[in-house]
Amino acid sequence: MTRFQAQPRCVPITLAVLMPDSSAILEANLAALARSDPALVARLHQTSALEVQFQPARSGLLSATVQHEGRPLQLASRFDPLAEAAKTAASVDLARHAGIFVLGMGLGYHVAHIAARLNNTTMLIVYEPDIAMLRAVLETVDHAGWLGLPNVVLLTGEPDRGELLSRVDRFAAMLTQGTVLVAHPPTRQLHPQSIQRFGELVTEVLAYCRTHVATALVNAARTVHNLASNLRYYAAGANTNDLHQAARGYPAVCVGAGPSLAKNVDLLRDPALRANVVVITAQTTLKPLLDRGITPDFVTALDYHEISRRFYEGLPELPTVTLIAEPKAHESILASFPGPIRVTHDGFLSRLLGPAAPRIVPIRSGATVAHLSFYLAQHLGCDPIILIGQDLGFSDGLYYCPGTAIHDVWAPELGPFNTLEMMEWQRIVRHRGHLQKLDDIHGRPIYSDEQMITYLKQFERDFAEAPQVVIDASEGGLPKDHTMRMTLAEALQRHATRPVPHLPLPGRELNAARLEATTAQLQRRVDQVRELRALTRGTAPLLRQIQEHQRDYQRVERLFRKVEKNKARVDQLQEAFELVGELNTIGTFNRARADRSIHHTESEEFDRQRRRLDRDLENLKWLEQACDEFLTIFAPERVEPRPTIKESSVPCLT
Repeated sequence: MTRFQAQPRCVPITLAVLMPDSSAILEANLAALARSDPALVARLHQTSALEVQFQPARSGLLSATVQHEGRPLQLASRFDPLAEAAKTAASVDLARHAGIFVLGMGLGYHVAHIAARLNNTTMLIVYEPDIAMLRAVLETVDHAGWLGLPNVVLLTGEPDRGELLSRVDRFAAMLTQGTVLVAHPPTRQLHPQSIQRFGELVTEVLAYCRTHVATALVNAARTVHNLASNLRYYAAGANTNDLHQAARGYPAVCVGAGPSLAKNVDLLRDPALRANVVVITAQTTLKPLLDRGITPDFVTALDYHEISRRFYEGLPELPTVTLIAEPKAHESILASFPGPIRVTHDGFLSRLLGPAAPRIVPIRSGATVAHLSFYLAQHLGCDPIILIGQDLGFSDGLYYCPGTAIHDVWAPELGPFNTLEMMEWQRIVRHRGHLQKLDDIHGRPIYSDEQMITYLKQFERDFAEAPQVVIDASEGGLPKDHTMRMTLAEALQRHATRPVPHLPLPGRELNAARLEATTAQLQRRVDQVRELRALTRGTAPLLRQIQEHQRDYQRVERLFRKVEKNKARVDQLQEAFELVGELNTIGTFNRARADRSIHHTESEEFDRQRRRLDRDLENLKWLEQACDEFLTIFAPERVEPRPTIKESSVPCLT
C-alpha cells in the first residue's frame, strides 16, 4: 500500500568480536536477547556451558574446537573466520529471500554477517540444537548487536513444531516471499538428526504460511463483505463479554467432526455427566449431537460460504444453545440459527466504528470452527479442555463422522452403486496430490492432507502456549504434541465431578441507540474513504510527471511538494487508510516484495528512484481499487435501524 513512506533501512550491527570479560559478554548478550525472548534467557541462566576450546585465528578473531567422536572438531576457520562466514552466507540473496533459516549457530560469525544486512522486510531464524554450546558462545563472543532484534528468532533444543510456528506466525506473509536455508557444516556433523528434523519442520511451517497467506489474499474482499453484512450484530447485539471466565476451572469438551467421534460421543448422553461439562461443538457436528439427544451449550461458526446454512436447516428452536459467530461468517449462518447469538471481537469492525464500537474482550480468531471452539473454551476459563472428534486425518478411510450435515447434501446422489463410504473415499482421493501417509495415535497408517496438517500445526502452536491442560480424547486420528492422551471415559471420570454453573444466555434485541450511532460513524468513514480515493487519483499523475521529467530537478522539486501535501493529508486519514488496507492485501504483499528488491539490488540512484516510482504507481492503482471496493460495500444508506432480530429478517447491510 502506498503511504509515501521512507525506504526501509538496515539496522546497524556491530560484528561479533572477542571481549576480555566473559561475565560482561554474557550479560550484554542476554540483555539484548531478553528484549525478544526472556524465556530463553531464563533457560540459559540455568544451563552450564559446554566445554569449548577457544583459540585465536590467524586473522585475530577467535576460532574454537569441541570434542566429537573422540576427535577435535573445528567450529570456525583457524585462519579467517570472517571469510568463512561470508562463504557460508553466500547463498543468501536478500533481494529474493525474505526468510533466512540458519541451521547451526557455531560461533555465530555467519549469523552476524547476515544480520548486518537485515532490514524490516526480512526475518532471520537461527536454530542451535545444543543450548550448552549456545551458552558457551554467548559467554565468549559479542552478539549483542543482533540478538533481540524484532525480526530475529533464536531457537535451541529439540525441534518443536508448535514453538517454531508460534514464533514465525506473524511473519507468515514475509516468509511466502522467498526463503533460504543456510547450514553450518560443523553443527550438522555434531547434530545431524536435529538439523534434519528442523529442516523438515521448516518445510511444514512454510506450507502452513503459504496456506494462511493464500487464504487471506483470496478472501479479503469476501471477509469485509461478510463483516458489513453482520455489522448490526456487532454494533448493537450480544457479544462474548458475559462469557469471559464464566466457567473458570470447569472442564470443556470441544466436539469436532472427525470419524472417531462416533466411538465416544454417546458418553455425553448421560445427564449426570453432561451437567458437569461445558460442551462446545463445531457447526458441522451440531445435528449429530442433537440426533443423539445431546444438547451442546455452544456452537461455533466462522465459515465464509453460504453453503454453511445447510448445517442449520430443519433444526428445532434451540433456546439454550448459543451460536458463537465470528463477524466474518456468512450472513446466512446468523440468519438461519434458531437460537441466541453472540459475536466475537473483530479488529476491523472496531476500527470502523471507532468511538461507537462496543468494547469486546478479544478471542483469538480461528482458522477453523474447531480452533474457535478451543479459543472459546479458553475464554470461558475452562480447564481442562477435552478434544473429541479432532482426527485431522481420514480415520478408517472416512472424512466425516457419520450423520454430519454434509451427508444430507450427498443424499440425492446415493444409490446401490454409490454409497456414503464410496463418496467419503472419493472426497479424500480427489486431493490425492496433497495426501500424506502418516501414523495415527495407534501407530497404524492413516492418510491426511496438507490442509489438515496445517490445522494440526496451528493446534500444536496453541496447545504449546495454553496455560490449560489439553486432553486429546479423540481416540483416533493423528497424535498432537502438547496434549495428554486418554479416553473420553477416563477424562470425564477424572474431571467431570461437579455441576457447571449457569452460563448466561443473551437477549435477542438490538440496541436502537447504538444502531443510530453506527449509521453516523459509517457516514464519516465513507466520507474519509472518498477523500482518500480522490487523493490517490490526484497523486498518480504527479508521480507520472516526476517519472517523465526525472532529471529536471526544479520541476521534480515542485511536483514533490505537491506529493508531500497529499501525503500530509493521507497521514490525517490514517484510520481510513488502515481500513482500506484490509481490502488491499495484494497491494501490500507486492509493496513489501518490491521494497526488499529495491533495497537490496545495487543500481545507480536514478534507476532506484525510477523503480520506486514504478512501485508507488502500482500501489496507487491497488489502493484506488481498494477504495472503490470499500465504497461499494459500505454505502451509508444501507444501514437502517431495526430494534429487534426476527426470524424472517436478520440484521444485515443488504
